[in-house]
Amino acid sequence: MIKFLAVLLLVIIVGGLMLYQRKPSAVMASPLDSYTEFSMDFTSRVGLGEKNTAVSPYSVYMALLMLTEGSAGDTKGELMKALRISSLDDARSWFNISTERFTDVREGAKAEIADSIWIKEGFPVSKSYLESIRRYYLAEVLGFSSPADAVPRINGWVSNKTNNLIDRIIGRLDPRAVIVLVNTVYFKANWTIPFDRIEKGDFHSPNGTKTADYLRGRVRVRYLDAGDYIALALSYKGTDVKFVVLMPKNDLKGFLGKTGREKLLEIFDKLFSSNESEVDLYLPKFDVDSGLLDLNSILMSMGIRKAFIQGEADLSPMVEDKKLAEYLCVDKVLHRARVRVDLYGTEAAAATAVIIKVTAMPSPAVPLKIDRPFAFFLVDPGTKAILFAGSFVNP
Repeated sequence: MIKFLAVLLLVIIVGGLMLYQRKPSAVMASPLDSYTEFSMDFTSRVGLGEKNTAVSPYSVYMALLMLTEGSAGDTKGELMKALRISSLDDARSWFNISTERFTDVREGAKAEIADSIWIKEGFPVSKSYLESIRRYYLAEVLGFSSPADAVPRINGWVSNKTNNLIDRIIGRLDPRAVIVLVNTVYFKANWTIPFDRIEKGDFHSPNGTKTADYLRGRVRVRYLDAGDYIALALSYKGTDVKFVVLMPKNDLKGFLGKTGREKLLEIFDKLFSSNESEVDLYLPKFDVDSGLLDLNSILMSMGIRKAFIQGEADLSPMVEDKKLAEYLCVDKVLHRARVRVDLYGTEAAAATAVIIKVTAMPSPAVPLKIDRPFAFFLVDPGTKAILFAGSFVNP
């Protein structure tokens, strides 16, 4: 049995696009535009389209928003520029709305977002900062006595919040770690129409034709054939979130590199407004786990630099003792995402940790085989927010 390496990004990212190396631009006109722009920039730097991978820009964005709440000066300016926001109020409002939509599920579906702040015992965190992240992000406030105590407790919290799909987000903590900000996103839902069976078949990867396990069945999808690409959206029971596949006729990496924010949102809009069709679908079965990703270099390349540099980071809003703030900086930003797609539905989870240290049915059915590299997304059709994004290149 060929094992599948990884693929995806819940809530929500956007496919965006590995060659997209644009520098952070001026703040976008709306929170959705801001988030989508961040998503595309972020996903372009993690190899989307080049390999099997999975990330959740939504989880990373939420964790960075909590960090931004505790920053000031140039440090806050860099964070807000990278996040493409000019107002924390606007970002809070939009994410509260998007979170409510994402977690409004029925019929056995499950969608949850959780935040927490872990504080070393005795460290004087600002009461106003704690109030902000409790109020706007519903964050749990938890404590730890030492790094050795913190690691299993944080990993256990993440495992619990992700239904054991992600069992570890932190390998070790710097002995000087005093604050850890954690976000998790979890999604599980069954297809509206489950697949019938699993069949083996050829998958045309950049490294040649390989054998893949395909989910096979007559299912209803929203479907577009635009000539240079095929797009389809599968529905779940109990949630409006869609599983979107975007398969270009030629090179996936090149296609994504030429697809900007407006084009991607246009594809989503056309797809979600199209009529449903019944197709005989072949979709690779996969379980993609990104493993632990250290995002420091990626975020620094996106313009978030001062937060990582002792003596330059300004995290003074986090602490009561402003002199102590001079010794605070971000040690690590860690991320992990996992997505499983099988006969019955999809299960996806992501976690991000910011570690701060002191120093009508047609008949017959149309055959449709997803047998070349493709990008995929979990998308809220109401807000167009990308919850997860990924690519499947090699079975």
